[in-house]
Amino acid sequence: MKPPKIVFAFIIWLLLIFIWYKTGRSRKTEDDKLLKNNIEFTGTLKSVKVSQNHCFAIISIDNVKSNVASFNPDLKDRYFPYAIKNGRAEIYTFLCEGKIKEIGSDVKLNSNQRKLILEIDHKPYEFEIWITSERPNIQFIKENTTL
Repeated sequence: MKPPKIVFAFIIWLLLIFIWYKTGRSRKTEDDKLLKNNIEFTGTLKSVKVSQNHCFAIISIDNVKSNVASFNPDLKDRYFPYAIKNGRAEIYTFLCEGKIKEIGSDVKLNSNQRKLILEIDHKPYEFEIWITSERPNIQFIKENTTL
């Protein structure tokens, strides 16, 4: 007796899910290694530009003090969550505009710890940073970067 076609379809479906899971997991591990690059900077919040894609934002920073003079975020198919150039920086992350009201607030980023600290209402708030790979977010960065 032959097994029904649904059994084969189910097995193929499980195999595809397994492959998708393994690929995503190895990409996350690779991204985590890339972010451990010893980059740290502080600066002053200049502006926030929020996209229409789930509050993805570009946070512009002035008066940057960093352990590197410049950093290019482009990985071809992905973007680091920050860029540094000429004493200015940008951070690419998910942040709804309503949370940031105080231009001139302190901003700190530590890539090894995957941590962004923003001062909101005179209190420090921590946000996690990660490498961006979604096409709409990458397009938003390319169209709106000032660096």
